[in-house]
Amino acid sequence: MTLAVAILLAMPAVAAPPMHQTKEASVVSTARAKYSIVQADDQVVGHESMTKSVFDNNTIRFEAEDVIRNAMVTMTNKSTLTIEEESYFPRSYRADKIIKQPEEEFIHTLTVDMIANVAVLGSELRGTKDSRRVVVPSGTAILEVGQLYPWYQLLFWVDSASEGRHRIQWLDPSSGKTDGGELYVDGEQTIDVLGKKTRVTVYKAERERLGPATIYVDAKKRIVRAEQNMLTYRLDEWTEKVAKK
Repeated sequence: MTLAVAILLAMPAVAAPPMHQTKEASVVSTARAKYSIVQADDQVVGHESMTKSVFDNNTIRFEAEDVIRNAMVTMTNKSTLTIEEESYFPRSYRADKIIKQPEEEFIHTLTVDMIANVAVLGSELRGTKDSRRVVVPSGTAILEVGQLYPWYQLLFWVDSASEGRHRIQWLDPSSGKTDGGELYVDGEQTIDVLGKKTRVTVYKAERERLGPATIYVDAKKRIVRAEQNMLTYRLDEWTEKVAKK
């Protein structure tokens, strides 16, 4: 551990004062997607809606809503992930997890602020707040179970033309642990995407704790399908808009 990291860990976990900006960032492009979340019996049990905004200051912001339902519980995860456009390294993350049960509803809020390779983690549940700092390895994404869009971070770091397995790792905002695995290209397939036969690159991942995952990416670098945690994510809608100059 370096001296700088040790100092950061020792400091109280308080928010840094806002930095003065001479120019407000402008949106360059916006993409919106909606995925159905389907069980093995082809029953739709939820959805993920995602907006990806690219700004002119080396920033990409993902805003998403994930909804999963079963007979007793509905869980809605409204999250925002901000990353650097050039490197796809995460800067900050916030999730408001709304859990609805027959006789109870509550919100669990999670936050992550990255300072170099130190993650400042925040949690608020039923009025109880907690904050701590953990050191994470370089090249660590932020990802929660059940989310699809954070895969864009991990896929960015893997060249589809390269062979072999690539080590991946991600921070779980809830536990503060860094989990890992391997991601590799497993050829190409032709699948149905939004009613059209589409050639896609198939990525496969072997993940510690979370198990296997398969991600399908088209020539436009869009995630069009995924299989993870015994669920299938199927692209139902996609729109893009480029800002006028």
